[in-house]
Amino acid sequence: MIEDAELRAMSAEERADLARRLAELQPRLARRSLAATERARRRFVVILGVASVLMIPWIVLLAIRLPPRYLASHWPLTWVGFDVALMFALAFTAWAALRRRQVVVLAALVSGTLLACDAWFDIMTASGPDRWVSLATAFVVELPLAGWLFFVSHHLVRLSMRRLMVLSGQSPDISLARLPALGVPSRERQAA
Repeated sequence: MIEDAELRAMSAEERADLARRLAELQPRLARRSLAATERARRRFVVILGVASVLMIPWIVLLAIRLPPRYLASHWPLTWVGFDVALMFALAFTAWAALRRRQVVVLAALVSGTLLACDAWFDIMTASGPDRWVSLATAFVVELPLAGWLFFVSHHLVRLSMRRLMVLSGQSPDISLARLPALGVPSRERQAA
């Protein structure tokens, strides 16, 4: 058994090496194979790539075919339903933060996205004096709160990944945009 004093006496590199070696002792079922992970990643990239390309003709079709004005059915239910979804997203984000749950990252992203969508649709569907109220609400409340939620989400992911990188003996000073998913570099970077 390694005592706490022995662990404190180790260098950061020695602790990282020990953490890596302990992780390798996990049963095979606890570790998903890198090949399976790579196949899933490629499938994910292909599906999203195809979906984004297919959006181009759809957007062009909508731009050409949509009428400039449209009388919507269930208008109150649409807006009230959206705001109820937003309320639940914000409440769940608060609950996850209160309980210190990792899901707060996803909840903050969803809440921020819903706030940004709410601001967009409020501004684009409002007319007359309501437009000024929508603009004020968007720029004073919804968009700043959405931006803050995006920042918090980014910060929490970065913090989690820094801790993982330190434990695995890698440099934690990599921007989140360049950081490999789950801290596992691609095969090209591993070979280098």
